[in-house]
Amino acid sequence: SENIIYLVGRADAMATFCWLLALLTWPMQGSGSRPASGSRMLRVLLATGLAVIGGVCKEIGFVVLLQLAVSELLGRQPVKGAAPLLAIFGVVFGGRSWFTDGTKAGFSHVDTPVQYHDNVYVRTFTYLYFHAKYAQLMVFPWTMCWDYSLDALPLLLATWQDLRVLTILTTYLGVVALATWGFGTRSRRVLLGVANVIIPFVPASNLFFVVGTTIGERLLYPCNVGFAMLVSSLGTGSRAAALAAAKTRPQQRGAGVGGKAVLGFVLLLVFLCRGSWRVYQWSSRDTLFGPDAAAYPRSTKTRHQYGTVLHREGRFDEALTHFRASLAVFPQSALTEYCIAQILIETGQPDEARKHFENIFAGHGLGFGRFNIYALHVDYGFTLMMLRRYEDAIPTLQQGLSLNEDVPHGLNALGYSFVQLGRHQEAADAFQRGLGYDPTNPFLVNNLGAVNMMVGNFDAGAQLIAQAVQLEPQTPSFLYNAQLVQTMVETNRWPTQQFVLELFFNRGN
Repeated sequence: SENIIYLVGRADAMATFCWLLALLTWPMQGSGSRPASGSRMLRVLLATGLAVIGGVCKEIGFVVLLQLAVSELLGRQPVKGAAPLLAIFGVVFGGRSWFTDGTKAGFSHVDTPVQYHDNVYVRTFTYLYFHAKYAQLMVFPWTMCWDYSLDALPLLLATWQDLRVLTILTTYLGVVALATWGFGTRSRRVLLGVANVIIPFVPASNLFFVVGTTIGERLLYPCNVGFAMLVSSLGTGSRAAALAAAKTRPQQRGAGVGGKAVLGFVLLLVFLCRGSWRVYQWSSRDTLFGPDAAAYPRSTKTRHQYGTVLHREGRFDEALTHFRASLAVFPQSALTEYCIAQILIETGQPDEARKHFENIFAGHGLGFGRFNIYALHVDYGFTLMMLRRYEDAIPTLQQGLSLNEDVPHGLNALGYSFVQLGRHQEAADAFQRGLGYDPTNPFLVNNLGAVNMMVGNFDAGAQLIAQAVQLEPQTPSFLYNAQLVQTMVETNRWPTQQFVLELFFNRGN
């Protein structure tokens, strides 16, 4: 279901499509007359073209040439049939490696934590455990996750002493058992099915080169083709055995087949239900991240993403729970800590927010770059303004706004700080700049009007205050300012009360 959302998922689907076409265009050994040399050459060229097209989409497309070579190795002329395919694969793989400058994956510690561990045994056992997880997802995909990031599947720090090693042994014993069964019964279908599970999985195994993902459910697309071949082989073998038994023992016709048919139907039903439900979960962030956070509570990215969903919905306490759980797994995530600070600002806890901001600035700022670092400075300045540290707030706000001025709540906070220091003209300029980005913002309109009143510009101030009331008639401070203007008109005297400025915070910026 990942291909519904991600472009990379659709690329894997396209690579799998090319894989299937290559298999279908290749003649099966033992299917009849041998193809002419010209026809065989055309098939080699077609298979190579499909492999290149699929490989351009995703790396698994290239290795279909190995799968076809295995098919030839199981035929009557193994060397003659497989050698050209293996040679072409070597050329294609070499060209791909040259074009991409190697096979390194420059992903972060959060995305692929295993490659950064300094113990080779921990890395090896963990990668082998991932193979077992892939096997479980292919055979019985019950609990899935949109992103298997840091600690979704904890590292096997105890190596062979970790109980999860049993799943590794089970997986590889199962593969060996299937291969042994295929060789023992001389079943090409079984052996090709095993090969079609193993070969496309090699690029995702992390054993020969590092892959840019911990677990990618989409990487199983071509492996599922092999799994389907194995399931069909089991059914075909059972049917053949039943027919043979019926000839010798007619009274037992169909015995044993019914049970396997029922099991096959149940497995198909499970796949259908889980697939349909997973597609529904991908329909929205809430239905996706919520169940995944429950299934993989130590996935730092999943807990963070679900926290953003809850934050957007105003469910602050629940969002804080998930953000803090994510931060507990990966304390260096400045972006997660920033989200916590935002909630603390919105819930009126500026001093607690300040502590988080200062911790972020003391660290490496992971999660921030040139495109969003402005928000960190602006919201830290907003926090200092809430703490009435106006002298400190102004340069911090100005630093953030110099990187991106299109932050109305930051410009409003800057103007508010200037007013508190008696710098009314600079405050009016900040409010005016904010209205340039959001002309109908009632808070900026009211505050600009209040500043105009403070400096004696009565006509402009009264007009702006009235406009703010029209834009937001339910805000008490706007109504209060309008009442002061009305009192001035009626008494022809300056009121003893002060005009009120209003703050707002927009986390969308």
